Amino acid sequence: MFDITEGIEIDRPPTTVFAFLTDPARRHEWDHSVVSEELLTPPPVTAGSRIRTRMSVMGRDVEFDWTVTAFDAPRVMAAQAASGTMPARMRFTFDPTPTGCRVSSSLAAEPSGLLRLVEPVVEQVARATLTEGLARAKRLIEEGP
Repeated sequence: MFDITEGIEIDRPPTTVFAFLTDPARRHEWDHSVVSEELLTPPPVTAGSRIRTRMSVMGRDVEFDWTVTAFDAPRVMAAQAASGTMPARMRFTFDPTPTGCRVSSSLAAEPSGLLRLVEPVVEQVARATLTEGLARAKRLIEEGP
């Protein structure tokens, strides 16, 4: 099992950052591993909502169905994989700063089967993807309207 946390400061209000990072329709814009993400339950996203994420990771197409376990705008969103290649939990927190918002994102996952043999590589790829995604989100949000 691995548990990674990455963070970044974004010079926009927490409400703006939260809205962007928790919108399933926008996930592919900032996370290059995401092919698509869709809300499986009626909008808006709330605790209990289900989201399907299609990804391309390490040359493989994978799909995760998530259940949103916490949704408290603009402070926290958390979800747990209800199906997919490995049990996983993710959490985003949004803390106000003098100039905007500090975003912390964590991912805890437990590779099994053959993925367990390459867990350090899976962890490294997940960390790099998360770091790059947050940096891309920062650029998009700060350059946006």
